[in-house]
Amino acid sequence: EYDQIVSDLAGQRTPIHIDGCIDSQKCHLISSIGEPYPFKLIVTYNEIKAKEIYEDYRFFDRNVYYYPAKDIIFYNADIHSNLIVSQRMAVIRRMMDGCPVTVVTTIDGLSDRLLPLEELQKNRCVFKVGDILPLEALSRKLTALGFERVSQVEGPGQFAVRGGILDIYNLADECPYRVELWGDEIDSIRSFDAESQRSIEQVDEVTIDPAAEYIMSVSVRDRGLKLIDQDMKQQVQRLKDAGNYEAAARLKQAVAELKDNLELSSAASGIDSLVQYFYDHTVSFLDYFTEKDSLIILDEPARVAEKGEAVTAEYRESMMGRLEKGYVLNGQTGILFSGQEIAARISRENAIGLCTLENAKAPFTVSGTFNLTVRSVSPYNNSFELLVKDLQRWKKDGYR
Repeated sequence: EYDQIVSDLAGQRTPIHIDGCIDSQKCHLISSIGEPYPFKLIVTYNEIKAKEIYEDYRFFDRNVYYYPAKDIIFYNADIHSNLIVSQRMAVIRRMMDGCPVTVVTTIDGLSDRLLPLEELQKNRCVFKVGDILPLEALSRKLTALGFERVSQVEGPGQFAVRGGILDIYNLADECPYRVELWGDEIDSIRSFDAESQRSIEQVDEVTIDPAAEYIMSVSVRDRGLKLIDQDMKQQVQRLKDAGNYEAAARLKQAVAELKDNLELSSAASGIDSLVQYFYDHTVSFLDYFTEKDSLIILDEPARVAEKGEAVTAEYRESMMGRLEKGYVLNGQTGILFSGQEIAARISRENAIGLCTLENAKAPFTVSGTFNLTVRSVSPYNNSFELLVKDLQRWKKDGYR
């Protein structure tokens, strides 16, 4: 069965459904059959399970990352740090670099809309010693990339300009960088400690990645605000025709605050549920793994499909209620990819589904079904004598 699975994957006769995989064996199997694929995406049904798989898979591969999902319904309203964005951008940065990576996420992590990877990649900034660097124009670009301008850099996602010195802190870096200029020419680049401000290491170049998942240029902002304004006027008129003047006033106020924030900051923060107004083309995180050298693994496909439909239904019901009360615009109701859309995309990719029980229904048509017979190794339960006996027996048999 194992040889046939490997053969089917190599011939792209997928998706494949595998029964009989217990939890302790899934990561081992993924590591083995996924060895030829530098990019692997493991999708499961909830956050707790995703973190368990992440911890287990680190035993087989250190290049594994956890990609958290965002709660789109409450993400804009909640007071949150940039931790989730930082974790997600660390994964995206790894993929933009073309480095092998295994990503663990949940099905709702595939539901929200993102910019294509190529769009983010072309907005990276590379600073090299000797390059010409106009600070004023760069400051506007960094703001559009999601960086916050401060007087002194203290945390990831910030930058500061003082005279001919640029301090900038990448979201996924362990320390910030200081770019010193002689006129408009870069004289030196060095990393430094954010607390002590002491230099750590001098480098010849540094790559600055976007600090947000969306790029807010002036043209993108103006286009989005125009569409939002048009949609708002139509919706306000509908609410007034229905006699719901309170909801109409609430919607006008919310849109006015949004426009003020965007015009003042010129950053893409807070537009997670408005991306369709600003960008013509958006993709799922799943679309980052559509090349031939990628492998998609579903942990318990039936439960993944069930969770995907539940997320879609919850979002739709929540948005309908908020739409009637004037809390959201009409274009915000279709921001998520549905569970069915994601399942349809997976069915066209190089994918496998791993199930513990037999006859678990997969959310897509499979090209082959396999059953593996596995058994668990008895735990030692802190019994030192049993461990010593096994070590002695293995040594006697020639295992070192």
